Amino acid sequence: MRFTQLDDWLTWLEQAHPTEIDLGLDRLRQVLARLVLPDLPPVITVAGTNGKGSCVSAASALLQAAGFCVGSYTSPHIQHYCERVQINAVPVREAAMCRAFDIVDQARGDVSLTYFEFGTLAALVLFGQQAVDVMVLEVGLGGRLDAVNIIDPDVAVITSIAIDHEAWLGNDRESIGREKAGIMRAGKTAICVDTDPPASLLQYADDIGASLRLIGRDFVIDTAPSENNPIPDKTPWRLIDNHSGVALSVPPVSLVSSSVAAAIQAVKALGVDVAALDLADVFGGLTLPGRMQNARFGGTPVLIDVAHNPAATTYLAQVVAARQTSGRVVAAVAMMADKDIAGSLQPLMGLVDCWLPVGLADVPRAASPESLAAVISASGANVTPFASLADALSGLNTGEHLSLGEDDLLLVFGSFFTVAAALAILAPDVTRVSSAGSLGEIK
Repeated sequence: MRFTQLDDWLTWLEQAHPTEIDLGLDRLRQVLARLVLPDLPPVITVAGTNGKGSCVSAASALLQAAGFCVGSYTSPHIQHYCERVQINAVPVREAAMCRAFDIVDQARGDVSLTYFEFGTLAALVLFGQQAVDVMVLEVGLGGRLDAVNIIDPDVAVITSIAIDHEAWLGNDRESIGREKAGIMRAGKTAICVDTDPPASLLQYADDIGASLRLIGRDFVIDTAPSENNPIPDKTPWRLIDNHSGVALSVPPVSLVSSSVAAAIQAVKALGVDVAALDLADVFGGLTLPGRMQNARFGGTPVLIDVAHNPAATTYLAQVVAARQTSGRVVAAVAMMADKDIAGSLQPLMGLVDCWLPVGLADVPRAASPESLAAVISASGANVTPFASLADALSGLNTGEHLSLGEDDLLLVFGSFFTVAAALAILAPDVTRVSSAGSLGEIK
């Protein structure tokens, strides 16, 4: 084995390939053909700009409740790499991950793989070893040329299509929609819960003969948010099949409702009788770390979220507005320099009273706090940059720059790195690594 410790593997993987992203499936096909894997179980593959994690989590929970052993693969992780590969919602052990990396390393020969490609193949190895009944796989970037698309899905899900990753996917929704549509397969079920799917996606589904089910056409979410509960995701709702007229009652879910609807449709497509499941039990405690996560900073409520593109921050702005904070909203943000920073921050400009742009010193792609501050200042907002989130929180804690109270809201958002830093400080026990090298349960 090249390494026996996971950290050593990950350090090596970060520099093992010339580029971080190298879209294409040819190299993967070569290595996959050399891996001795059992016959694949049914597969749900999830693509989309936002909402993929909610869909994977909901689908996995439904399948597990139906009695299946479920292998789920997501990315990126927040606090520990093993979060990416889970069996029945429990991350695999570090030792198992190291052995899977070694199997992939031996099989690849002289074929160079990216960090993500290596991890994807390792996940397939682990799922094969555990003989899972179903795999739920999250696309890393795009769809058509993403490593996950090396596996033919039985059900393809596309949660949303928005502008992101333009350098690889194109700078308009038609181009991006075509890339995400690439996970569809001829004669197989495809589900899209974007309310305005690009023509390119619809055309591709028609061209290959995929069985496409669309939100708004084939099924709808029927919900009536109350005056005191204006966020649809926090209220009970019904999922109505427009063809049969059958309505499924869904309890309040702490995930994106359209993604949950997509998960229900996907699981039904695999033959699961979702109506026979206790959905209150399935969804009752289902949450995702770093997605609309609540914490405390002293006596001040904190909202933490991974929103880092305009579509995600628009939804975040709706959530912040619905909270009707009586005091001030203070936002700490860190983002990657290649993102649409101005477009991502704009939806929150009218809601945030004070901005604290922070740096991510160990992340080369991160925008500097000064560059973030320049974008924010252009709108006339109150802004104070900090070298790190820890520095910003320290300043708040001492009251040197700003004092927070119980009526205020501290909003921390941006990249997964931002959220990881926030959770490490504000909620350090959210994910705990035991001395045995396995992740404990999400608390």
